Amino acid sequence: HLYPELINRKAFVKAVGTLGQIPQGEMVTVSLSLPQPPKVRNFDVEPDKSILENHKKTMITSKLFGAAYSRPEDANVAYGGVNAVQFINTALMSGIVISSAQYGFPLLYDLLLGTVAFKIHSNDRPHNWGRYLLRLLPASDFLHKSAEMSALRLLAENPTIASHPNIPKFQIESGMTKFKKMFNGTDAVSKVIEQLHTFLSNSQLKSMIEYPHLYKESITARDTVRLKAPTSYAENRLWVVPRITDYSQNVFKLDIQNCANVNIPTVQLQAFATKPLTPIKLESFIQYLDRSQRRLSPVSGHVPFDISGEKATQTHCSEATSRRIASDVIKYADLSNGESMPSLIGFSPADIDALHQSPVAMNKALSQLNSMIKSLDASMAFDRKSLANLMYRALSIATSDERSDTPFAGGAVGESNFLRFRLGQCSEREPSAWFELLVASILSTKAEHDIRSLNSYLSPTAYKTVTSLTVVSMLTSIRIGQTHRALTGLGKLLLLLRQVKTSNNDTTAQRRLCQEISLQSTKTAEDLTCERHYMSISTSVIQFDPRYLVFEFTYSLMLRKSQVILVNKFMQSLKSNKSMCHQMIMGAGKTTVVAPLLALMLADGKS
Repeated sequence: HLYPELINRKAFVKAVGTLGQIPQGEMVTVSLSLPQPPKVRNFDVEPDKSILENHKKTMITSKLFGAAYSRPEDANVAYGGVNAVQFINTALMSGIVISSAQYGFPLLYDLLLGTVAFKIHSNDRPHNWGRYLLRLLPASDFLHKSAEMSALRLLAENPTIASHPNIPKFQIESGMTKFKKMFNGTDAVSKVIEQLHTFLSNSQLKSMIEYPHLYKESITARDTVRLKAPTSYAENRLWVVPRITDYSQNVFKLDIQNCANVNIPTVQLQAFATKPLTPIKLESFIQYLDRSQRRLSPVSGHVPFDISGEKATQTHCSEATSRRIASDVIKYADLSNGESMPSLIGFSPADIDALHQSPVAMNKALSQLNSMIKSLDASMAFDRKSLANLMYRALSIATSDERSDTPFAGGAVGESNFLRFRLGQCSEREPSAWFELLVASILSTKAEHDIRSLNSYLSPTAYKTVTSLTVVSMLTSIRIGQTHRALTGLGKLLLLLRQVKTSNNDTTAQRRLCQEISLQSTKTAEDLTCERHYMSISTSVIQFDPRYLVFEFTYSLMLRKSQVILVNKFMQSLKSNKSMCHQMIMGAGKTTVVAPLLALMLADGKS
């Protein structure tokens, strides 16, 4: 069984979660399981006028505390510092009781009148300390009507009267005199009460007396809490926590004009959506070669075996399989024969063969590699600087205190809400966004609500700018990873070229080295020309599935075309309520790409 506190918390959290689904102005009632509430003795009660109306009969009978009282020395209380702190600490530890000789009526009376100039800070007022200590009296003292308690209450609520120059002071007598007077009714406490009564009975002073306002406790049922649906993001701030509603958003539209407004060029956006490294002028480094230029023979469109004479191939299924094989072979041959592959300029098969014999070919290859490295280094330096700037701007706007409304348009309540929000930001009580949260938010169907709830003064336009900056930051980060892979490949090529001179007299070593250079240059060319296959560009927006982008950003990779097509097939099959099985070769990305990406897309809370 759960504790009642946990049951109540569960009910409350569940009710808060439903506020977003109910109409504005409606309320949700939460039933709570509560123990009997403790009885609290309230210090603020009906005015006690004993000092004015019946002071003689309501005085405390024992007067020993007045005779035993000795006023604190100024050196211990009047100059602040450690002595004053020790004095107040001793008083609190001993307990404030009205009949106490050290920390009772005489001390409180002296504090309220300023006779004891107690202070810890130089700006402290003794009267305020008297009011504070008065409220620490036990209930047996402050609920009992007495002339002493009435006098203290009245002086606490009327600092003007307490500071009157003619108000009676508490007189301390010396020797045995004070004890003798205690028994004949002329002790210091009785004397000051009598004098105070006479002083307060003056009609002019009596008209100055003010009594505290009483606030009655609400009679609302304690076992229920009513929650009202918020009408704006400024309400119910204590309930706001950073969260992403869901992860099922499958369409995101990047506004090109909004990006232009924050100095993100359209040319860069077009490059991000197609070939990210286009800005380094790939045409200066990349050439496309067909099969003959790569010294490859054409792929035949005929099936390399004939099994039509076999009896097992005469069945309906076998004939269908044979036709499919023949069709696939033709399709593959047409695709392969018409396909051109990227290659680094200066690294065609003929150029690679000439590296061992021609210094001109070697110099051309080295010059080309150095030019590419220089361009990629400049590109990476620019992207790194841009990434830091983009992330900073996105977070600055998301957590900004810049107002989207007109000051004082919401009246006093609106201004109060804004100032409360700013104070919460300064004291770090208001939740704030971080970059990973902005990244995750673009996967939510309620992304704007998720982010704007953290900053109630973030306008819709500012939110759109935040998402634009976040998306471009992600694209820039991915391109940095792509550039790094290309630079790594170029570094390996340089190392291979340095081995050329050492293998000039070994034909076998030359052939092996040429193969390694060819493979490495092909891979580097593919890294440089890698394309993005899930974005579509129009004149106003770039549209894509944000889950692909978040996946690329998370793993710092770029999805292959075949991987995007396959994942789309699986998702389409799911929408059609059909099962699907697909076979992939080793290295095609089953474990590292397709399975995790499908897990991200299917774990949307709906599938």
